[in-house]
Amino acid sequence: MVTRSAGSQNGDRMVTRPVPADWLGQRRRADHQAREKATPLIETLTTRLQELLPAEAQASDAAETERAVTDEGAAATSVHVIDVGAGTGSNQAWLAPRLDVAQRWTLLDHDADLLEVAAEDPSAAGTGQTTRVVGTIEDLPGLTRGEEVQLVTCSALLDLLSPHEAEVLADSIAGPAAGANVTALLSLTVTGQVTITPSHPDDALITEAFDAHQRRDGLLGPDAAHAVAKLLRDRGAEVSIAATDWELDSAEAALIQRYLRDRADVAVEHDPSLAGVAEDWVSAREAQLAQDELRVSVGHLDLLSLPGT
Repeated sequence: MVTRSAGSQNGDRMVTRPVPADWLGQRRRADHQAREKATPLIETLTTRLQELLPAEAQASDAAETERAVTDEGAAATSVHVIDVGAGTGSNQAWLAPRLDVAQRWTLLDHDADLLEVAAEDPSAAGTGQTTRVVGTIEDLPGLTRGEEVQLVTCSALLDLLSPHEAEVLADSIAGPAAGANVTALLSLTVTGQVTITPSHPDDALITEAFDAHQRRDGLLGPDAAHAVAKLLRDRGAEVSIAATDWELDSAEAALIQRYLRDRADVAVEHDPSLAGVAEDWVSAREAQLAQDELRVSVGHLDLLSLPGT
């Protein structure tokens, strides 16, 4: 079931352009593989969550964890995980089994259709109590007040935020009105570091236009990870960062092809004069991909935020 927050009635979006469900599905495997590189962050996070929860909340196996989140009093004995921009539920599917604590989830997204896809995802089975809410990042402060143990998480979202939205996010995690037990894991933020091997003479033109588009209308774009890390540190949080780059080869040919075409389309959207250059660039890259000659590395960062001591 998907509910609608009181603040979402005006139809505001969490991002400035729709995110297709098929794109979220196509990138899921690459996202999950990349996030394995952040395992040390997950281990640190789990340890802190276990320390914040009362002793009686510690579950020794999956059955006890499931019982902990369905019994009365779950708020006191489990972690409330708030997935901002949850989309089709990929973040929950990857993260929930890796958190060795009792947990219940709120999936927050402006797109009710994406949340309906998440509700039908069989990989969500066994993740415990889940509430799906249509809303925006402006609804987040109302969710992170109080003394319960909370984890704010997102995946591939920060670069799409405005400076104001980033401030709202940071305040909700570590601001004066946030609860004392709010942690955060903000994953897969693009850095703008893209390496396509072999190189092509027009790589720089495409990259310059693409990055400029990512920063359109003041959006954080590829500066987002370090900008949000600074906002959190300024509020007293302890922040750790791990690289979670995509490393793609012909085993992910369909994803690479989609990525290249979308990258070229965005570059042309920013600078229409690049239309011919972009089409030739994509054609050359697709020919290399068909010959198993292409490798693509896309830089991402994961941020872990813990309450300051």
